[in-house]
Amino acid sequence: MSFSALINQTTLTGVRALLAGATLLLMAGCASQAVQTSSYMLPASTPEQQYSNALAVAIAPIHLTGLLDNPGIVMELNDIEVHQARHHLWAENIDVQLQQQLQQHLTLSLPQAKIVAKGQPLQADLPQREVRVSVNSFQGSYNGNAIVQGQWLLLGEKGQLLKQHNFRIEQPLPVDGYPALVRALGSAWDQVSEQLAATLAKETLR
Repeated sequence: MSFSALINQTTLTGVRALLAGATLLLMAGCASQAVQTSSYMLPASTPEQQYSNALAVAIAPIHLTGLLDNPGIVMELNDIEVHQARHHLWAENIDVQLQQQLQQHLTLSLPQAKIVAKGQPLQADLPQREVRVSVNSFQGSYNGNAIVQGQWLLLGEKGQLLKQHNFRIEQPLPVDGYPALVRALGSAWDQVSEQLAATLAKETLR
């Protein structure tokens, strides 16, 4: 190989090495700028009121509609557009979280009652009720509120409808951000749970 050809080959090798190094640096920079994914659980809470009623309550799985049956937290962008977050997710299916939170809240609100998930045995010597909840809004809004909307049904021992209630709760966010939204959604769900606890207490007094 001639001296000039050797120089040309050495130069080409150096250029390739330089390009490879630049590519690695660019990839490293992109990786360092990757968006981190955050996962959220609804916060635990303490009921505002307790009732002494003794009864057995089965809570059916929460029914979600539309975009809610997905891991991404939902935001309303305006009156006609919604956005589902890719990097702000529910750590556990939100229907499961809602059922567990409702069960826990009713257990604390009605300490002498037996509150179970539907499918578990109920105490036979107590008045029996079933709670069914459908949720069609559990999201943030462009106006700075957390919105929880849906319907709950209260059924008697023979499956008869005792009470039906449509709810819509808007909870203002004290600050911006997904953590504040999750806490506000949890607070709004607590209000739904309080409604149910009060209704259950009244039903058993009839």
